[in-house]
Amino acid sequence: MRLPTPLLLDLAAGRDPGPIELDADVLALATEHRMSGLLWSWARGHLRDRQLAMELAMKDLAVQAHLERLWVALETTVAKLDAQGIEVVTVKGVTAEARWYGRRGERLCSDVDLWLDPNQLDRAGEAVAALQPEHPWVPHLDRLVASGRVQGVTIWVGDQDIDLHFDLLKLGIPTRGLKTLWSRTTPFPLPGGNAVRVLDDTAALLHFLVHLNKDRFQRLLGFADVVRLIEAGKIDWHLLQTDARREGIDVAVFRTLEVVLETLDLPWPLEVARPRGLRVVAWNRLWHAGIRLRGREGRLRFRMRQNWLAVLARGRSREALWWWLRELWPSAAAVDVQYADIRGPYIWKLLYGRTEAAITQHRRIDGIRRQLAASGTTDRTSLRPSATPPRRTRAIGYLRRRRSDAQSHLDPSADKE
Repeated sequence: MRLPTPLLLDLAAGRDPGPIELDADVLALATEHRMSGLLWSWARGHLRDRQLAMELAMKDLAVQAHLERLWVALETTVAKLDAQGIEVVTVKGVTAEARWYGRRGERLCSDVDLWLDPNQLDRAGEAVAALQPEHPWVPHLDRLVASGRVQGVTIWVGDQDIDLHFDLLKLGIPTRGLKTLWSRTTPFPLPGGNAVRVLDDTAALLHFLVHLNKDRFQRLLGFADVVRLIEAGKIDWHLLQTDARREGIDVAVFRTLEVVLETLDLPWPLEVARPRGLRVVAWNRLWHAGIRLRGREGRLRFRMRQNWLAVLARGRSREALWWWLRELWPSAAAVDVQYADIRGPYIWKLLYGRTEAAITQHRRIDGIRRQLAASGTTDRTSLRPSATPPRRTRAIGYLRRRRSDAQSHLDPSADKE
């Protein structure tokens, strides 16, 4: 995917781009980077092409309608949890737009992110049951959350998905300062009259910077989030450094901040020392410029990068090793839930499920590249051969035949392929 145009970079940085002609290609890039709302806020006073203006306006109305549904889902979720005496914080999402953006529709988001009170982690299963009683994780959550094997789960409330965090940063290794960060949250009023807790600006900036790493700097909107938080003028830079160093992620946090400010040509805060050392060299290799701002392609192709955050954390090597081992060999309950449609022993479910997931992921990446290439928003040099590798094809065919045989053996009524 081609990098954002100077117009979109200026909008993300909060600058007026000046008189620039828009075209369909810019609109496609803005949509991919979730910048169409900010583009429309600026274009209403500058755009002369009525057809493009109508397209942007219609897109903006659709975004606003989606955000309205997210507000309803947030209020419904908070009310259900309140009735059980369970407290949550909302992170990112619709409240981020309400706090740091100019109007509704400027910041598109896809779901609702909540963080469970760290003092109530023993009620994780109860919280999920209150929102989605039939969720397959309910019987196992309390034990898996207590052991650190599960740091978040996705729940459906109506037709909206809720990402419930049990660990705010979700790095694999446990966040050390959960209760400290929780103590700095404040109530935020909801349109329906209720209230939900939100992170203070400093903790929110920490979360945004970590999430940019996990998201592989996928979209320009993540850069815009960081800029608007800083522009709000409520960041305690000393506290941010303290939070990052406590978790051992000061390199990831402040190297990310450098990337955002350099990309958008903004000044470095004088109160903060720039990161240095071997961890910076490693971070630069893992999150190099070639993987940034690649949109959907980047999210799928480079998804394993986030697993290195735990390894790069200062003083957390033992925890990172333990987490990697648990990722390699997850609990039997996690395998049973994740691969519920696969029959057989633990090792069979794990190997077959992972192989099939890898093939599915490859095909998804290939499909997205084809779409982007057809729309002209992808550099041809970034494309790889589209055919599934023969070895993978043979492997998945063999596994499917074995799976069919196993199902037939366990259940005589099972259909054979």
